[in-house]
Amino acid sequence: MTQIKKRQIAVLDDDQIQHILFRKRATQLALDIQLDFFEEPETLLEFMKSNEVETIISDLNLESMSGWLFIEVLFKTGFEGKLFIVTASIIPADRTKAKKEKRIQGFYEKPLSDSDLIQILTA
Repeated sequence: MTQIKKRQIAVLDDDQIQHILFRKRATQLALDIQLDFFEEPETLLEFMKSNEVETIISDLNLESMSGWLFIEVLFKTGFEGKLFIVTASIIPADRTKAKKEKRIQGFYEKPLSDSDLIQILTA
């Protein structure tokens, strides 16, 4: 019998509290997904060398490199999955830039509403 593979979703946020909240809320939805959490973009990029990631949910405010630099590096790797921005950034230019970038599926502000979370995790 063939085993159905869970959708692989990576969450990049340097705030561990956000990881805990995100995992708890996602678990309550009982979706058939595999969530992996990363605090540093470099760690996620290394993980992707040996793991297939279908969806990435990234903050823009990261310590080791900006979220925009991470996105630039990510697309240079040939990533063809879905990318969502979930951030506390209130800078209008961030939203505008995300909307212009066709490879970004959505821009969401923290805290995520339940409907936004469902929309991201089921996309």
